[in-house]
Amino acid sequence: MVFSFLPQDGVTPEAIGIVDDNNKIIDSTEPSRIGTDAPADAEQILASFKIGLDRLMDLLREARADKDGYAPLVVDEDFTVYHGDPSNTVSAQDVVDLNGVIWLHFSDIEAIIETIKPELKQPPKAQIHPNNGAGTLIGRFIYNTVTTLYVGEKIMIQMPTWFFPAGAGPYSETAAFTTHGEPSPTATFRFAEPVFIDRQQNFRVEIEVPDADVLKELQRIYGPLYIWVVLDGYMTRDVQ
Repeated sequence: MVFSFLPQDGVTPEAIGIVDDNNKIIDSTEPSRIGTDAPADAEQILASFKIGLDRLMDLLREARADKDGYAPLVVDEDFTVYHGDPSNTVSAQDVVDLNGVIWLHFSDIEAIIETIKPELKQPPKAQIHPNNGAGTLIGRFIYNTVTTLYVGEKIMIQMPTWFFPAGAGPYSETAAFTTHGEPSPTATFRFAEPVFIDRQQNFRVEIEVPDADVLKELQRIYGPLYIWVVLDGYMTRDVQ
């Protein structure tokens, strides 16, 4: 927590410092104060700043990876720092010199992201709140899309996407399926008969999202999101 010492007149900060959770001064513009308790009239410094969605998502990943669920947002000269009210500003450089840090819990970061307006600019809830009832991105994708294999302009197969990756699908070691499938090569999809692709013949795979609302949600994913389609087979050529 960043704070300022206030003199008797309560106008100009006497010193700026950082305290730990026990209210002990760990850094200060006046080194003689380090290690002592913060005075009773010390006032917490507030900060106003702008932060992009890219940085918020980075902080969210850091916080989720931290054992205590926190990520550091380092104060820099672009912050507007003040105490009491926005008209009572403090030098941001003083806070920078003290390595000022704002510790954000992942729940705080999630709440900040959800304040972004309009809502269409927010990543989908399955990305902000994974595995808490909002579902998962992989689940939303697999169960709401249709995959088609074209050879030339002929449709060789067209099925819901969940039909294809069963053998390589997400799986839980607790024997409860995370989404579907068993991690075994024998569980993968196979054509009953091979599909022949002649020389100079085009082929492609298309993945469509039939539901417009789901499509809009998937378009909001903070990416990049890469989807790989693997065709397993043999490449043959004539004997010379």
